[in-house]
Parts: sequence; structure tokens; C-alpha cells
Amino acid sequence: MGWIIFCLVWFLVVIPVIFAVGTFVRTLKDDSGPAAEGWGSVIRWAGVSLALFIWLIVTVVSMFHQVPAGHSGVVYEFGGIVGETDDGLQVIAPWRSIKDATLQVQTLCFIDDETKCPEGAQRAGAGLDSFSQETQNVYIDAVVRIRVDPAHIQDLYRNVGPNYINKLIPGSIAQIFKDETVKYLAVDLAPNRDTIREGVEGALREELSRFSIGVDALLIENISFDADFEAAILAKQTATQKALEEEANIAKQAAIAQQQIKTAEGTAARLRLEAQGQADANRLLAESLTPQLIQFQALQKLAPNIKIALLPSGQGIIIDPATILAEAP
Repeated sequence: MGWIIFCLVWFLVVIPVIFAVGTFVRTLKDDSGPAAEGWGSVIRWAGVSLALFIWLIVTVVSMFHQVPAGHSGVVYEFGGIVGETDDGLQVIAPWRSIKDATLQVQTLCFIDDETKCPEGAQRAGAGLDSFSQETQNVYIDAVVRIRVDPAHIQDLYRNVGPNYINKLIPGSIAQIFKDETVKYLAVDLAPNRDTIREGVEGALREELSRFSIGVDALLIENISFDADFEAAILAKQTATQKALEEEANIAKQAAIAQQQIKTAEGTAARLRLEAQGQADANRLLAESLTPQLIQFQALQKLAPNIKIALLPSGQGIIIDPATILAEAP
């Protein structure tokens, strides 16, 4: 369209003006008469020739287009889409135009603070406001990665337009999040974060597939609530943590007491065994004692002080053991 406007201006305005100026100069009369007529011809034909040369340069230049790598060129003719091209240098008719359509993965973020968007991401909208099963306000920051199907880029541009991101995605993802979070109580949203993400990603992929847009991934960056509700959750978590600590302490003390009982039982059992063993030993010892053995043990006690002992023939006892023991120094 731009080239056509240029041609109209060039042929209907610029060249006629140049021709008219040359003709006007030719009509001027001065002392040199023929000189004015000659200059008029020069202006007219040289000016028109230069104008045609400029038109040719502009026409040739407008035929060449550079489509960036990872993009497709959507070809327009008089406002309608008539085809598409690959990336690289493309040559088309001068009355046609090309718009670059990216085929690369596009990262879109939905976050209130634009500075928190990942590097290279495009902020497509504010944070996603939703609500829980008990109608508690829920605020979600999310990132979605999409890719356009190269085989249907013309259909997308024809049916939706180049501004398809703003037309399709913010509204769809906001509604899908609302449909998903309302299934859960507010306190259950964080524990079911991954389940919610998978549900939203699947629904969004199904919705955008109708327009030949694929969803590579959906990420939930943050889930938050109103300040007073978050304070209540924090207080509950603190109380729960303290209760768990108390339970753990009680369990520890019970374990210590149980261990002490086991230790005492073990000690008592050991003492019983030792006492039983000593009693058995004493019983066996008592059963084994004889007068001769007692005399022998008494003599063993006197062994360091007695050098020679004479026993009368036929006598079993040479001295009373009690007397020996009493007189022993």
C-alpha cells in the first residue's frame, strides 16, 4: 500500500510539477531568448528523468525484505493475506508488504511488578486475581510459554490478527485459573499447587489449540492472599508447629522413661540371676563340705607357720581345728 501511495504522489504530483516548471521557464523571455527556452527544456526533461530514476530505485528497494531467523513472513496485498515466506531475504511484488510473525517460543508473564518477570519474558498482563472455594481472594503470579504452529500462521493472522497474544491469552488464562482454584479451600491451594498448575496448563492448551497456538509450559511463580488472611495462616502454622514440638517433646520424655524402665528391668533381672547363681553355689558348697575338708582348709591356713607335723599312727585327727584356728597368730 505504501508503494502505491508513493507512485500516485510521484506521478500525479511530483513529475507534473517538474514538467510544469520546465514549461514555465521556456515561456520566459529575456535578452537571450533562446537561452531561457533551452533551460526550460533541460529542467523539464532532466527533472522528469531524475524523478523516474528515483521512482525506479524506490520500487526495486521495496521489493526486497529481510525476514529474521525464527520468523515467518506473512504477505499482504491490499490489506489481505495472500501467502507467507520463510526467513531470510525475500523478493515480492512492490505493491505487496510483509509482516514478521515469530515462530519462536514466547515467554509471557502475568505479574503485577514488571521487574519480577523472567529475563526475556513479555509482560502480557497483571497478576491473575482468583478466589478459593470459600470465596477467599487469591492472587497468582504465573509465567506461560507458547509457540505458534508454522503451518497455520496465516490462519492465525487472518482470523485473529497480529495482536493475537493480547486478544486471546490474558482472558483465557484468567478464567481457567478461576475455574481451577475454586475447587480448593484457601489453605489447600499451596499443597495442591502442582495439581492446579497441571489442570490450568491442560485447559489452556486445549483452548489455544483452536487457534494453532501450542502451550509449552505453565509455571506458577507465587500464590498469595489478603494480608489479614496470610497473618491468620501464619499464626495457625506457628501454633501447629508449637503443638508438634510439644508432641515431640512428650514422645521424647516417654521414650526416656521407657528406656529407664527397660534398664531397671534389666538390672533387676541381672541381680536375680546373680543371686540365684550365688545361692546355687552356696548350696553346692554346703553339700560338698566334710570334716576332713574343713581340717584341710584349716591346715592350709597354718601352712606358713608349720614346718613339720607328726601324726600318731591310727589317728585321724591330730588336733581340734577350732584350737588351731584360735591359736594361729
